[in-house]
Amino acid sequence: MADVLGGRRLVTRDGAAVEAEAALQNKVVALYFAAGRCAPSRDFTPLLSAFHAALVGEARRPAPFEVVFVSADGSAEEMLAFMRELHGAWLALPFHDPYRQQSLALLPRLE
Repeated sequence: MADVLGGRRLVTRDGAAVEAEAALQNKVVALYFAAGRCAPSRDFTPLLSAFHAALVGEARRPAPFEVVFVSADGSAEEMLAFMRELHGAWLALPFHDPYRQQSLALLPRLE
């Protein structure tokens, strides 16, 4: 996954930027497509957050698992609000990243 996202910057829920290649190196990466306005996303996100925290908490550092959120929200503000409200300590593609927009074009709409 570091190859796919290499050269990109990812963001934390606090808005800090990190280099994707360094953050994802030698890790299993789960891409999480969701939106704050989507009821199933709002139901599943706390479960994913708990799973991620438990898995990372039990792993030797650096943990070999990372979640990258791909937002289907309508704006960067909605994306950050959803991340701050329910997300775990994982990474996200920035809202205006072209790869995020291309990826969403391939998926059904989240309602």
